Amino acid sequence: MDINEFYFLAKLAAQICNSKISLITNLEGKDQKPIAEFGILPDQLSSLVTFSSQILGPTKDILIIENFHTDLNSNHTAVFLKDFRTQFFVGVPLVSEDGSVWGVVSILDDKPKTLNANQLELLQEITTRVKHLIIQKPEDLPTNELILQGSSSHEKTLSLFGTKEAITQIRKLEKDLRASETAFRGNFDNAAVGMALIDENGKWLKVNKRVCEIVGYTESELMQLTFQDITHPDDLNADLSYLEELVADKRRFYQMEKRYFHKNGNIVYIILAVSMVKNEEGRVHYFVSQIIDITEWKLVEQKLKIALAKNQAILDSSTLVAIISTDTEGTITEFNHGAEKMLGYTSDELIGKFTPKIFHIEGEIEERGKLLSTEYNQQFSGFEILIYNAKIGKPNTLEWTHKRKDGSTFPVLLSITAVKQNEKISGYLGVAVDISELKKAEAEIQSLLDITSEQNNRLKNFTNIVSHNLRSHSFGISGMMDILQRTYPEYFQNEMMSLLLGATENLKRTIEDLTAVIKVNLAQENYELIEINQVVQKNLESLALQILESKLKVEVNLQNQFLVRVIPAYLDSIVLNLITNAIKYKAKDRDSILKIVGFRKNKFIEVQFEDNGQGIDLKKHSDKLFGMYKTFHENKEARGVGLFISKNQIETMGGKIEVESTVGIGTKFTVFLPYE
Repeated sequence: MDINEFYFLAKLAAQICNSKISLITNLEGKDQKPIAEFGILPDQLSSLVTFSSQILGPTKDILIIENFHTDLNSNHTAVFLKDFRTQFFVGVPLVSEDGSVWGVVSILDDKPKTLNANQLELLQEITTRVKHLIIQKPEDLPTNELILQGSSSHEKTLSLFGTKEAITQIRKLEKDLRASETAFRGNFDNAAVGMALIDENGKWLKVNKRVCEIVGYTESELMQLTFQDITHPDDLNADLSYLEELVADKRRFYQMEKRYFHKNGNIVYIILAVSMVKNEEGRVHYFVSQIIDITEWKLVEQKLKIALAKNQAILDSSTLVAIISTDTEGTITEFNHGAEKMLGYTSDELIGKFTPKIFHIEGEIEERGKLLSTEYNQQFSGFEILIYNAKIGKPNTLEWTHKRKDGSTFPVLLSITAVKQNEKISGYLGVAVDISELKKAEAEIQSLLDITSEQNNRLKNFTNIVSHNLRSHSFGISGMMDILQRTYPEYFQNEMMSLLLGATENLKRTIEDLTAVIKVNLAQENYELIEINQVVQKNLESLALQILESKLKVEVNLQNQFLVRVIPAYLDSIVLNLITNAIKYKAKDRDSILKIVGFRKNKFIEVQFEDNGQGIDLKKHSDKLFGMYKTFHENKEARGVGLFISKNQIETMGGKIEVESTVGIGTKFTVFLPYE
């Protein structure tokens, strides 16, 4: 039995029927065993044998199913391989003279078809030859004849004869060819990239699984299409031009990026490599295409391009900010429009040719290098002086002087940041802002502050002089009035003299009040940490006689070590004023109480002075409660200065004062003072 000839006959049977798959089996025991096949891999044989056996059953006659979909007598599934939907089937049982079935010749295809009489006759001849090969021993076969039967283009039966040596050589070539075809088919079907065979009109002849995965079509669906059907129209002309050059032998292959339309409508980006296989006549047999899906790469590339475009747009739009990037050695790699406008250079003049040193002042770099050397106890030079802090991850924003191309200079605020890739520094990014106007405004403000300070000093001196002189004259007048009253007391029985004496005292008090207010606004006292409880106790002791006479009960609840950061004299004045107010404006119809409590809240120490005195009508007086010379009770001693001075003193120290009051109920002043 010559196995090679069985393979040849299997292939010949498939070709006669213009089909893709054929199979020859032989009965061994009760099972059909494959002898030779064409068009499928060895690991697919068992499925095909089972498929053929199920369709044929026990029949001893030839079975032809021209179209599984329309053959109503067919109860068999048309699928024996996942990607091969069988449409056409021919089964020719090998029946011996005693009527037993030795085996089967089966032919299958994925397209419906009808066999003519000549094709049926050839199949019968192949079947006869297979039976002879099975029942005859190899030595019984003619040694000078190889029965290779087929049909010519005129559908005439052909037989090929040769010598034993020629037959042996042909069989060897056939074996090598079949091995090569098997290897190619295995590589083709299981390749990681898409592979396809395409005819000269663009029709898909064969595709592997990867092609189907890339474009979303099944193999049978692709067989109904051409590559032109799924190619993006903008890429089609280039592809066809390459094909024409390939056919014209202007190139051996071509490779291009192009786009397919996926079955779901999405665009698939691919790399396509195409070569051509010619037939014996030198004409196109088919094109071999290799297809690599690069959709994910292209999408990433598109996102990267968008990000780069946005980055470039930011750089270009920042015309008032210089953005300059360098490599790790300091060579300029980016120089935006803002930098061009600010420094007078074009990007082409500096990129790849200079470092930022070209627009820095040498003296400033040397001075900065000395400071860094002192700070880090090592020597610095060149570009490292500019970027060292950024290199070690520290803030690096400093004022520098930049020098334009024309030699003029201007101040900038420069921030330098290290650019990292995979945690490794790949360069530096400097962002500089021209602060010429800011420095100019700063100088103007400083000039105004100097002028204001000078004017304040003059005003302070003037106020002191006026206050001193007025007080001198006021005391002089009061002294003369006192002497006059003691020397000539009868003069003061005159009403006019009494009024003159009262006016003199009022003038004296007014000057004293104004002097106190001026001292609050112009004083430059030192702040100290003061324990407020001590200040309260000191004032209570000083006012002990008045408190006793007024029968005012004072309750103090202040923590020790309750420290506030204040001007001591101001705090003493504030406490004294609020305690004396409680005495002056106590209620006459009930026992008087003053509660002094304190606690810490947020940024302040809050001290409350709460009495049950006469109270203030805040609806009428709240807007002028702390005004100068504002009084709200018929108290002859009230001058309306105390609360005005206290409020100014509190605010001078960074605090505030609030009041709650009800007529006939009492008043609560809350003083907020900052603590350390």
